[in-house]
Amino acid sequence: MKKLKIAVVDPSAFTPPYDHSLAVALAQQGCEVVLVTTQPMSKPWIQGLPYECWDIFYQVTRKVPNKKIRTYLKGLEHPWDSVRLFQRLSAWKPDIIHFQWLPFPAVDGLFLRLFRKIAPLVLTVHDTEPFCGVPSSRLQLIGLSAAFRCFDHYIVHTQYSKEALMRQLALHECRVTVIPMGAFTYYRELISDMGEAIQAPQLVGKKKVLFLGVLKPYKGVDILLEAFARLPESLAKKVVLQIVGYPRMPVEPLRAIARRLGIDDQVFWDLRFVEEKEVAAYFAQADVVVLPYRRIDQSAVLMVALAFGKPVIASCVGGLAEIIKDGIHGFLVKPGDVESLAQALTCILADDELRMRMASAVQRLANEELSWDTVAKQTIQLYKMILG
Repeated sequence: MKKLKIAVVDPSAFTPPYDHSLAVALAQQGCEVVLVTTQPMSKPWIQGLPYECWDIFYQVTRKVPNKKIRTYLKGLEHPWDSVRLFQRLSAWKPDIIHFQWLPFPAVDGLFLRLFRKIAPLVLTVHDTEPFCGVPSSRLQLIGLSAAFRCFDHYIVHTQYSKEALMRQLALHECRVTVIPMGAFTYYRELISDMGEAIQAPQLVGKKKVLFLGVLKPYKGVDILLEAFARLPESLAKKVVLQIVGYPRMPVEPLRAIARRLGIDDQVFWDLRFVEEKEVAAYFAQADVVVLPYRRIDQSAVLMVALAFGKPVIASCVGGLAEIIKDGIHGFLVKPGDVESLAQALTCILADDELRMRMASAVQRLANEELSWDTVAKQTIQLYKMILG
């Protein structure tokens, strides 16, 4: 049987863990896969790949250190790189061209009509609020709806996202397929002595509550701080809150909340871009992972937590409730409800047996329903339906 040739396209490398995991899983199911992106920088998975990687986009832009200049230069470089992509794909002749993101919809919409002459187009809509609500430039929103309408089929990760996308684009449900995001189990392979590097004095011997990810207002770190401050005193002495990630919002107001609540000495701040191996180390050491989001479609952070078998406390928003079963894999709380979050934290941190039982349920979820083997099979079935 002829191998399916699949081009997975993420020009800005916006979701490299997802791109990599999908490409590996498709290749392991017998597809010939090429991942089209920009230079993956110092990612630990770039050796011995079962798929081909085309470093086509932003070869000039990435050499510029100034972020503002880089944003505009990227917009100028994108059309020329899209021409290069069209030439490469025309020669390679894929069966499916599977986009993950559209960095510049006004430009992408023009090229999608050309790409569609090569092969059917599929778009994974990771977030039904474009660019997670924080575009680098307003220019990224121009032509978005028109570009989205160029695709033959759409993949979303949750039923919540499917309904939202159908409303936004007036799509018939037969053009949108729900395929869950897989648990990022490859992070487990990255554990090394890096774990010792983050053992600051205030972490030793403490139970660890972990919030990890880019800090943005919708992620509810302020709510988490308020809830953490309500832990019973006897329990609070044994717990540390780790807030880890690159800030895309002012951080001083959050630090001020911690000082006002008298918990500053119980909060460990690591406010920077965290390398992949360190991400793995943080999750390996965590006792519970908290996602106090105000809104979300689906969370890659959740998929790392599941890979490490960590109980999760999450807001009941978006697609999180479609993955986390309340009382089984952790707890679901009302978004913005400080008291409910505090009660969930208290319950899960005070009961070691409950926490272990939840961890086992999470691990089963990651290894079965949310395995990348399962995701790849569903994706290939969709490809064949489109081609058929």
